[in-house]
Amino acid sequence: MNLDLSDDQRMLKDSVERLVSERYPFEKRAEHAAEPRGFSEAMWEEMAELGLTALPFGEQLGGLGLGGVEMMIVGEAVGRGLLLEPYLSSIVLAGTAIAQGAEDGEAAARLSAIMTGETVAALADHATITASVVDGGVRLDGAATMVLGGDQAALFVLPAGNSGWMVSADAPGLRVRGYRLHGGGGAADLTLEGVRVGAEAHVAVQAMTRAIEAGIAFLAAEAAGATRAALDLTVGYLKTREQFGKPIGSNQALQHRAAELLVEVEQASSAAIYAALLAEEYDPAERARGTAAVKAVIGKVGRFVAQQTVQLHGGIGVSEEHIISHYFRRLTAIGMLLGGTDAQLKRLADLGGFTRPRAHLDLA
Repeated sequence: MNLDLSDDQRMLKDSVERLVSERYPFEKRAEHAAEPRGFSEAMWEEMAELGLTALPFGEQLGGLGLGGVEMMIVGEAVGRGLLLEPYLSSIVLAGTAIAQGAEDGEAAARLSAIMTGETVAALADHATITASVVDGGVRLDGAATMVLGGDQAALFVLPAGNSGWMVSADAPGLRVRGYRLHGGGGAADLTLEGVRVGAEAHVAVQAMTRAIEAGIAFLAAEAAGATRAALDLTVGYLKTREQFGKPIGSNQALQHRAAELLVEVEQASSAAIYAALLAEEYDPAERARGTAAVKAVIGKVGRFVAQQTVQLHGGIGVSEEHIISHYFRRLTAIGMLLGGTDAQLKRLADLGGFTRPRAHLDLA
């Protein structure tokens, strides 16, 4: 299997990395977080202008029709730059769910607004919502917690029973309590009392599943980018921080710890590549096993890298002013989003384990 990037993919990688490095230095991140929406409006508009918000959607839907590898490239850049913009929540999660049935009608219109960045959407993965048929549509009652990006969302995709539903943030009967997250970005808790939606707002349960799988793949790419950046910072610190007249990196014990970090970072990169390739897997059971394994790996790796890099920086590593503390927070959050490590290991065991008697990625 050839894992080298194509010329087009290398061009995408160069352009995204240049955008992040030039427009999103760490010194500006606090300013972006303090903006009214909790992220940079200018950066979000630029991402839309470059087509990044339309990247994963089919050409028949108005998107660019690119695949898992291209999304991995974007995710790695997002992780390295610690971007606050709602790419994961709006494009990857909510957008993927809506796109599964967006050939025409309400879904197509909603997706078009999401792709241009005009509408910020959010998908709930923790919800207890019931759907009951009423005259002229469906009634939704219940609650959803920790809806990523929900504090700024104009549209929600909510699971109810064996289906999902698109619900506008201003729908009668929907209450949204938004809040900022400690590591940046925001979320919301939702309460639904008699919210009415029409049949055209329906989202298939398979679409919800594919959205979560896409979200896990993107988180794996984010983790790969963030762990690599944290390692680079730490190695640089070990080479320049002097104690007793010599760099602390000359200490063999610290060199061994840096080597351990490199092994774990390579694991994160491998998990991200595997998750990107899973986008081409046609068997739902194999995708489920693969994404559970990927999420368990990045949760473990992210925790290890976050803790070790902060410890190797010493006291400065826990300060608000140092970027390594922000990588610590993001990697910790990645480990918990869309199912933590323990939950994913249990899920993988329930699915029969990761090792199978035959190869399941039949790619040229």
